[in-house]
Amino acid sequence: MAKAVLNKAVLFALVAFLAFGCKPEIDERYITTFTGDMIYSYLKKDSANYSEYVKLVDMAGLKGMLSAYGEYTCLAPTNEALELYYKSRGSQFTRDSMTTDEINYIVRTHIVNMKYFTDALTDGVIPNVNMNDRVIEVLFETDTITGKSRILLNRNSEIIEKNIEVYNGVIHVINRVLTPSMAQLPDLIAGDPDLTIFSAALKLTGMNDSLLLIEDKTYDPEKYLYKDEYETYTIPCPPTRKFGYTAFVESDQLFKKFGINSIDDLILKAEQWYPSPGYENNFTNRNNSLNKFISYHLVEKIVNSNQFFISTSMAKNVEMYEFLETMYTNRIMKVSNKRITSGMAAMINPDSEDELYVTNRTKTTVNGVIHHLNEILLYTDNVEYMLSNTRIRFDFTSLMPEMQNNNLRLSNSQNNSSGDRFGIPPGYFKYVKQTKDTRFIYLAGKDRQWHNFQGDEMMGLGTYDITVRLLPVPPGTYELRFGYSGNDQRSVTQIYVDGKPIGIPLDLRMRKTAAKVGWISDAETDDNGVEIDKAMRNRGFMNAPVTMVIGQNSKPLREEVYPMRRIVGTFTFDTYEPHYIRFRSVLDNPKAQAQMDYFEFVPKSVYAPPGGVPETRD
Repeated sequence: MAKAVLNKAVLFALVAFLAFGCKPEIDERYITTFTGDMIYSYLKKDSANYSEYVKLVDMAGLKGMLSAYGEYTCLAPTNEALELYYKSRGSQFTRDSMTTDEINYIVRTHIVNMKYFTDALTDGVIPNVNMNDRVIEVLFETDTITGKSRILLNRNSEIIEKNIEVYNGVIHVINRVLTPSMAQLPDLIAGDPDLTIFSAALKLTGMNDSLLLIEDKTYDPEKYLYKDEYETYTIPCPPTRKFGYTAFVESDQLFKKFGINSIDDLILKAEQWYPSPGYENNFTNRNNSLNKFISYHLVEKIVNSNQFFISTSMAKNVEMYEFLETMYTNRIMKVSNKRITSGMAAMINPDSEDELYVTNRTKTTVNGVIHHLNEILLYTDNVEYMLSNTRIRFDFTSLMPEMQNNNLRLSNSQNNSSGDRFGIPPGYFKYVKQTKDTRFIYLAGKDRQWHNFQGDEMMGLGTYDITVRLLPVPPGTYELRFGYSGNDQRSVTQIYVDGKPIGIPLDLRMRKTAAKVGWISDAETDDNGVEIDKAMRNRGFMNAPVTMVIGQNSKPLREEVYPMRRIVGTFTFDTYEPHYIRFRSVLDNPKAQAQMDYFEFVPKSVYAPPGGVPETRD
């Protein structure tokens, strides 16, 4: 970079409204500078402000890393911030009181192995974890006294100077040391004085015991070695196998609005909401009313407030939504960005009579996150009706809690030449069964330009045999569809549903221009593709949804020759129960790819509605 631009101040334009909330206008303290230093040399030069943190960096042995080329975000605590931290530990506490492990933890807490300017952040968390594998909460707010905007990290530490650009990253100066909670999720809830009723119910039902796992220490990422799909280079396994949970909670104040002033009041209300004769007072039984109430509030993966939705490969200005499986057996909730405004993170069960929203009041801990609600969350007949009349589309990777709990989803910082692949060993995913010889890899789609829903995909290679548990749906008749992108590198796969083979093997090598599929571009038809859609459906195929696009472009996948949907079959489910889909290779080719992108459970009221109104293309 030329000397003329060194130390030049550049005011970053701030995006006023984002999909997950808005940012207040940032005042003049927040400027961007380029210094020409490395992170370490910049901090070292300013001993008046950073000498204490530099000493800790030296003691942690990270001087070399922060002096080398890379892309880091350093959240540098000032000397004053560290002095406040020492005082909080006791009047006699000093730097010398800390163990080597404590020093390493403090230093690594303030470093993220990706470069993030503040205009890339939203309410929620920094997209990548810090060097201790922990998320850092982000909150944009306006000071009620001064009217100035503030960026808070972990709700307590303010960025007082931002976007100091150096050769190996960016520095943001903070006025408090970051101290992430080390409590397990039930303890975090129990320690909140405004969650006494919810916490009591969590303990009474025994569901607190379902939220305790942190990490599988028996997992060995070096045990397996995988090759990429072209067998040209080795790709790593996920480095960790962590567990995580999300709890949607009602505060004591919210409960009191509905006449619930104690755990006994909540027990009585739960018996009205979830009548379960014969299970009264048997609170740990999953059929108990209070147990059902609490379980519907719990999800077996971490969903931070800016991670409810994935915008990659989605058309602009369309509704984004996800379906979350809860711990209430085989019950799901829909979360949507529909009608959310400032202060909201997501709507839950929109378009039902019991819709509500998740506020941006959130708190993270070592194995989970708490989200506060604005109303009481219930799984009602209205919610069931809404779900039973909704096209339930979900990405393959959303079925695996480990993807989110280990920060694998859309990760592009893997230690291999592609930067976006992981080999998945047998037993890594709780809800996936794969044979010992199966090569199963995750591809994050580093360039975000793939013909895929939400930009990523799972892939079985060669002689694969993979069974995955699908998202549970309410009883009813559904058409099950499988979304994928066909090309010459693909495999031929036999599909099974609930253990039964369905039809003849699917040739994933076909593009949708193949005669068996019969696609023609909308532009080449006189009716914008209406009759072609019908003809494809008669052959058991459907085009890709019009709301999916290539990366951040505006061209719909519908207009590409690769992405399509296979109609697997029509199934009637009489009860709430789990369902499974299996993919087994029937092609003798060790390099053949079984690309697995997304699924749809489509109720009869959508695919064959009364009156014959056609299903929308979205």
